[in-house]
Amino acid sequence: MPTAHRLPIASLIGLTVMVLGLGADLLAHLDPALDHDHGAMTGPQLTAHLVVFIGMALVLFGVVADGVRTGRRHGESLTEGRNLDALR
Repeated sequence: MPTAHRLPIASLIGLTVMVLGLGADLLAHLDPALDHDHGAMTGPQLTAHLVVFIGMALVLFGVVADGVRTGRRHGESLTEGRNLDALR
């Protein structure tokens, strides 16, 4: 798993939150003690879905923040390195 070590920390946290949310979601959907009306959602199910959504947002935030940080580190603008005369 060498690729996971190169991920931004926010993305790693987001992946962890997603895994925990997916586990909670499985438990909420498979728990026979909960009332499982067709088409209805229980509080634990909605909470688990929210946790997964928050995990996805953290992964996205980590990737975007890393991209912005990397772009600033290299000090490149959007047009730098392109041959603009070739585009005309």
